Amino acid sequence: MWVSCISSTSRLKLATRRDVERRLWDIIELYKGIFGEAFFLGERVYEPTELTLTQEYVESDKLALVLKSALLEGYTAPIIVVMNRSGNRYVVDGHHRTIVSAWLRRKIAGYVILVPNYTPRISRSLLEIDTINPPDTPLQLSCWRHAVNVIRFLEKQHSTVARTWLEKLPVKALKPTEPPLGLFLPGPMQHDCPILVYAMGSEYYVVDGHHRVCSALAARVEKMPALVFTLENREIGLIK
Repeated sequence: MWVSCISSTSRLKLATRRDVERRLWDIIELYKGIFGEAFFLGERVYEPTELTLTQEYVESDKLALVLKSALLEGYTAPIIVVMNRSGNRYVVDGHHRTIVSAWLRRKIAGYVILVPNYTPRISRSLLEIDTINPPDTPLQLSCWRHAVNVIRFLEKQHSTVARTWLEKLPVKALKPTEPPLGLFLPGPMQHDCPILVYAMGSEYYVVDGHHRVCSALAARVEKMPALVFTLENREIGLIK
């Protein structure tokens, strides 16, 4: 499934707090017209897994951008949450930020709108929402997008939200999950592209980036950056 019509320049723009505030009042006016009542309740903090999403899908490269920016630059911005008379809480803006916050095990700030009669057209959990690959992903996000896709695939396979972090790991402690490479010619190190590693207990298994690990070994690099994730220490298929 592909996304078109919107350029990657505008599609991959990170929302600021100011951007979210502008959207907030537009959404309030929109919901007043649709549902009759909408009241701004202020800002609250949520556990991402307690929220319900209202989109069919998220974009893998936007998810990758938010994750990369959160890990490397401390990026954060509030989301917009609608609460109905039943007390259900729905994300109506900030789906990518919600998923990344869940991965990082961080609470997320949300601007809350009370809409007593609100009923979403789509209602999905963090695990149920689909992930699509847009055709115009910038090259600098390609390896991060691949990592995000792997994590999302394994999450759905094991029905568990991943925990993700960035860590420099000893190269010699990394365990491969692929057969030997055969003839290997060392190439330049990609410092902006961490390897993808699955953590199970005290063991670290390379899921993606075997050539980069070999390059690090050839260059006698002791530690290298890794995007590490775990699914409650479950034994995933690659390890078996």
